[in-house]
Amino acid sequence: MDKTQVNIKKRKIVSLSHDVDDDVEKGRRFKILLPNGTSVELTTWDPDPEMFFAEFITLVKGKYLKEQKHLGSTNKGSINWKSNSLYLQDSDDVKIRDVVKLNKYKPHKCHILRLYDGSSDVVKSFKNMWDLTPDTDLLLELPEEYTFETALADLIDNSLQAVWSNGENDRKLIRVYLDKERIVIFDNGPGMDDSDEKSLVKWGKIGASLHRLSKSEAIGGKPPYLKPNFGMFGFGGPIAAMHLGQRVIVSSKTKNVKKVYMLVLDREALLSASNSNRTWKSNGSIRDPTEAEIRDSNHGSFTKVVIRGPKVKDVNISRLQCHLKDIYFPYIQSDDMFNKGRTNTPIEFQVNGDCLTEIEGGEVAITNLLSCNGPEFIVQLHLSNPPKYDGIKSSKDFQEANGRLRFVYFPFKEGKENLERVLEKLIADGNVTRENFQSFSRVSVRRLGRLLPQARWSFLPFMEVRNKKGIRGQLLKRCCLRVKCFIETDAGFKPTQSKTDLAHHNLFTLALKNFGDKTPNQVKDIEVEIRKDGKVLSLLQLERDYEDWILGMHDRYDEEVGSGEDQPVMMVSPANKKALGISSEVIRVHQQLKRKEESWKSGQKIKVLKGACAGFHKNNVYATLEYFLLEGFEGDAGGDARIICRPVDIPDENGCVLSLDDENASLEIRGSVSLPLSVIDNGKLVPVESTEWDTHLKRKQLRSPATINLLSSHHCQVLEVDGALPVDDPVFAGHVPPHQVVSVIRPINFIPSATEKLDQKDIYKSNIEMIMEIKFKSEHMNDNHVMHIDRASPESRKGFSGLYFFPLRRKARDLFKKAGTYTFSFSLIDSSCKSAWKRVTVKPSPQVGKWKPLSDDQNRQLVLRVGSNIPTLTIACYDIYDNRAPFPDISALKVKLLAEKGILFETNRVKFSLSVNKMVLSIKDVLVKSKELDKIRPGYGATLVIGSSNELLSVSVACQVYPGYLKNVELQPPITENQLRPGFVFEKLALEMLDAYGNHVLKGPEVTLSVDGFNIPDHVGMIHKVDDNGRIDLSGLLKVTAGYGRKASISVLFEGKTIFNQEFSSRSLQPDNIIMHEPESPFNEEMNFMINNDENVQVPVAETQNMVVECCQKPSPLNVIMQEQDSPIFNHEKNLLISLVNNDEKDVRKIAEAIGDLEDGLDHLNKLKDKTEQEMDKLLENVEPQNLISNTFILTKEELKLKIERMENTAASVLSLCSLSAYQKQPKCFRDDIIGLVVLCGTVQSPDLSRILAEYLGEDKMLAVICRSFDAASSLESYKRNGAVDLESGLHAEAATLGKAIRNRFLVFCLEDIRPYTGCFQENDPQRKLALPDPILTNGKTPAGFIGYAVNMVELDTNHLQIRTDSGHGLRETVLFRIFGKLQVYETRESMLAACACIEDCAVSLDGGILRENGLLSLGYGEPCIYFPCENQIIPSSETGDIAEQIKEKKAELTLIEEEFRKLAKYHKKCLKKFERKKAHYSNLLDRIESLESKTNAGNKSNKPDS
Repeated sequence: MDKTQVNIKKRKIVSLSHDVDDDVEKGRRFKILLPNGTSVELTTWDPDPEMFFAEFITLVKGKYLKEQKHLGSTNKGSINWKSNSLYLQDSDDVKIRDVVKLNKYKPHKCHILRLYDGSSDVVKSFKNMWDLTPDTDLLLELPEEYTFETALADLIDNSLQAVWSNGENDRKLIRVYLDKERIVIFDNGPGMDDSDEKSLVKWGKIGASLHRLSKSEAIGGKPPYLKPNFGMFGFGGPIAAMHLGQRVIVSSKTKNVKKVYMLVLDREALLSASNSNRTWKSNGSIRDPTEAEIRDSNHGSFTKVVIRGPKVKDVNISRLQCHLKDIYFPYIQSDDMFNKGRTNTPIEFQVNGDCLTEIEGGEVAITNLLSCNGPEFIVQLHLSNPPKYDGIKSSKDFQEANGRLRFVYFPFKEGKENLERVLEKLIADGNVTRENFQSFSRVSVRRLGRLLPQARWSFLPFMEVRNKKGIRGQLLKRCCLRVKCFIETDAGFKPTQSKTDLAHHNLFTLALKNFGDKTPNQVKDIEVEIRKDGKVLSLLQLERDYEDWILGMHDRYDEEVGSGEDQPVMMVSPANKKALGISSEVIRVHQQLKRKEESWKSGQKIKVLKGACAGFHKNNVYATLEYFLLEGFEGDAGGDARIICRPVDIPDENGCVLSLDDENASLEIRGSVSLPLSVIDNGKLVPVESTEWDTHLKRKQLRSPATINLLSSHHCQVLEVDGALPVDDPVFAGHVPPHQVVSVIRPINFIPSATEKLDQKDIYKSNIEMIMEIKFKSEHMNDNHVMHIDRASPESRKGFSGLYFFPLRRKARDLFKKAGTYTFSFSLIDSSCKSAWKRVTVKPSPQVGKWKPLSDDQNRQLVLRVGSNIPTLTIACYDIYDNRAPFPDISALKVKLLAEKGILFETNRVKFSLSVNKMVLSIKDVLVKSKELDKIRPGYGATLVIGSSNELLSVSVACQVYPGYLKNVELQPPITENQLRPGFVFEKLALEMLDAYGNHVLKGPEVTLSVDGFNIPDHVGMIHKVDDNGRIDLSGLLKVTAGYGRKASISVLFEGKTIFNQEFSSRSLQPDNIIMHEPESPFNEEMNFMINNDENVQVPVAETQNMVVECCQKPSPLNVIMQEQDSPIFNHEKNLLISLVNNDEKDVRKIAEAIGDLEDGLDHLNKLKDKTEQEMDKLLENVEPQNLISNTFILTKEELKLKIERMENTAASVLSLCSLSAYQKQPKCFRDDIIGLVVLCGTVQSPDLSRILAEYLGEDKMLAVICRSFDAASSLESYKRNGAVDLESGLHAEAATLGKAIRNRFLVFCLEDIRPYTGCFQENDPQRKLALPDPILTNGKTPAGFIGYAVNMVELDTNHLQIRTDSGHGLRETVLFRIFGKLQVYETRESMLAACACIEDCAVSLDGGILRENGLLSLGYGEPCIYFPCENQIIPSSETGDIAEQIKEKKAELTLIEEEFRKLAKYHKKCLKKFERKKAHYSNLLDRIESLESKTNAGNKSNKPDS
């Protein structure tokens, strides 16, 4: 055993307890923070000045092991007590390795030393570092009512008390920060450390704070008593912090200590400890200060409280800033601290980065703003409770308190009380208040400059003017309501535990609240000294001064009534001033006055409420306004005003009279009364509507209150009459009404008895006639009409008089046959007797009479089409009395189509539904299938019959049933083989055009015929319309041109698709006399150019020469001519004809070959087109259409223009293609006057926006033409005398030159004639977008999802931005505003529908919603072909992008195929015309040669000798 250990045993140097008395001066206390995150407390007694380090460590180790054994637990971390790197470190970062100098550490202080054992894992916090165990008695005093605001204010109180101790010139900073995760309160006060006097334990330990002991220092002094010694109970910090959040971290540093001491409070840990006998201990730590903490604590000390997991997360920061500014206003902005003529800022308060001096709002700021600038009435009170000696010394200490009362006047300005403006401003700022001018709290209290929010009193007794009579008294009563008292108290007044009010039962509080009360003093022990301007005054003297101050402020600042709203009558020195209630020598008499922002006029009916003023204490008084009396000349301030009115009991002739003479006017009040104008201000005088006035008059007239009654069935039985109405329960239609009803007049004292006995004393006898009126209101309509009126005089029966009998069954024969409500009313003629009425409810009869279509379906023309569903029909059921009735249960329905010649269609598969009330039967989704429509041509009239399955009930609707769309074609009569010979013309042949069910289609559809081996004359053409008989008649038109052994075919094309194709084989024949020449001569120059000018057209070479065979099928006379050309008979003319025929035959062969090639090419292109369309359909099946909208169909401006040019039969296509050269000869330069198309004016930002705007406008508006003027628009089209469009002028002529035709109407906007938008534009916007205000909901916010107005979402290109009308208006405020208006754009349908309340015109959403005007909602999904060009293309997914790219390629291929087909068709048509001309010329030459040959042969015969 070494020497150190021996010394330890010899002396007691360590005490494990604190039971020390005499040696306390020599003891040192230490808190050792161990490397494993725990701590031990060590106390040394009678120590030497020094102790070896190893000896000290041994003591620490022994204490640690003893505590661990006592607790019965071990820590996870271990301590290396034998480490060579073992050392201690104090708060000044001094490392102790050899000797612990104990004399360095002061007594009465717990010194914190930290032990290091060389471990790499250095802990940051230490368990049970601080002992926060409170006194048990204090736990009973914790505040019961605690709110977020009061808890936060308690923490700020601590900071305020801390920074107040800084030097006069030192910065005093309090910073508060709040968000959803934490609350931070920072102050640069003296801070806390481990010393006893500044121990951090005192912050977290309930009852340990010494702030409450400094209360006496804050008693007395100079108002407003800014000495923030708020501490009263010693538990503000921990309790407030635990109320605000789950975990609190307190960091603090003093000026003389380098380290920051930290204390951690965990709410759950403290609560669990409080439920046991264990002490409250919390974790802690020591760290270095951060740069921000060093920067904000300019003198090296601070305290920061961080609260994690706040209970209140959604804090209105703006409202909290105003609240804190109200509470600490004198510390933020004070005029009383220094007499330097300026406002001082004692404390720098910041909340979430905003300095509270710069925050506008709060009740204090608002009241300061709206109070007058006049002098305040200031009273100083000193309250004391001295000990009393009654021969025996009192044990009670002397108590005192001080307070300053500042009375501030809030004048009446511009027709309104300024206190009302204070309330309005508070409500506008979001403060919740139920106060009004009458109930406004006119007393507020501050203690030591801190507002007590709940110390809001209505009045002090001193402020209420009571028992004052006369005009002065009435004026004081009105003006005293305009005074508010601000009370500032010192620490002598005790607050509640939550510091929101003064302690209710404290004697000083009671004395203050009763100040001015002259009743026997309830607080006898309190002495009150009153001082004003340094002088001691009695309460009576103070009251006189206070009243004089009020009247002076009234005269100086109140603007009671500037003037009336009419020309006044002036009265000077009226003799009856007392009766009129005025005191001035000059009075202005008005008949119209504006007060409280409401106009009051002479003759207006009013009601003076009970308690309004003297003389109106018992009841409300109805009266009529007569005059308004205003004191003084116009512009005088402070003049009083009176109201002269005539009560309803006073006749007109006894009312007030205004007399005028040459010298002066006089006002005789007579039976009228004079009221102070304040009855309007306090709401005791209200206007009365005519209905209420009339009701009151009726009550006042006290006329007979008799009523009319209808006798019950029991009473009618007594009279032996059938006279009871079925008023208790509804009846069915057809119910038999009673023979008669009986009514009587009841006297005023009639009381219905439970016995229901008929008694003459309950029947009033009268000679007045009674009227019975029966009104009927149908069940489903709002028609309330009179159906029967009858009169009756009183009669007697069975000993009873005064009976009125009204026959029903005989006079009202149709009664109760219609379903609805029958109202029977009974009234007396020329009497105010109360009328009686009874209602009888009639329901439809259960006996069904018929079915009918509802009115909408009945009135409209029902049109059906084979192959389509019948439109949804709604049917109603009617009973046998023709009342609308509910349907009985229906199991199945049957639908038929009937015609004169039989049944066209019949089905039992009918979908139907009944409405919830079974009143409407809906038929839907019935597919019409019939092949019998040719029986009802041409009118197609039929009858649709819908009935029950048993056919007992049905409804018939006249309709027209049209055939379906063209699907099939039949050739009638069929072509036989014998007819297929060259040159044969079909005398009777037709194409039967049929729908999918075999019915002939309607007249009108156009089809294109394609023939091969046949010929149709040019003047007929290949485009045919279906005739009235549903066929295309080819009789006498179709001619066989195919040679023998060749194939021929007929095809029918409809809407770009082949719906019919039939091939034939002509008879085989090989004539020997046909000579096939191989001509050497080429085409003429025109033909060569026509066929070969397009190098890009690749036509397959034909292998046959069908057309040539037709021309050369008969024996060629050329052969004969050539064989006999040496004969002397032929002359020069014959030789010339032979030469011409040879040339024509060559040309005909060449042209025929070209036509065959072109037809083969057209056929190839048709097949290629069908194949491409099928491939594209397969691609479209793999992707949703809306996903392709953004990627495939949104075009650039150049692509869109090309697409418009390829459109058929539209003005937009023609206008886009033409160069406008045709308009250069017009009076104006229409190249400038015709601006272009709407769709090409600009671009939009997204494909979704482009699609929805195009769908909203429609294709006609998208392709509308924009012209500058009406003249330019008129030049596009002219008309013939009969009104038809002239197709040879204007844009139609230009279309003809392009091979197009305009077949539909088109829209034209005349720029100069459009009414433009006249509002403002957005500032500095090059696009000149319109400054339209955002829509606002009822809560004052813009709807969620609102993107903007469509008129501003089209970006005009540079050229169109420069276009202006003569008045300077551009395209946006004319054309775009014309088509879009105030169309709102939203992100989704949900956001659009949620904003319906603020949609002025129409709205659309990017996901396809369209809401048009007047609640019209467009449903479904559209796929417009024309879109606005889009700047920003959406990047598709890889799969969608690939499919879109393939579709785009297929579309490009289709476009190329259609373009090539159009070119070949054009060339084919020209070749056919050329061929026909050559053919005719060739035939003519052959005929001439045959004629010449005939003449030659005839001549030869005549010259030949007879044999």
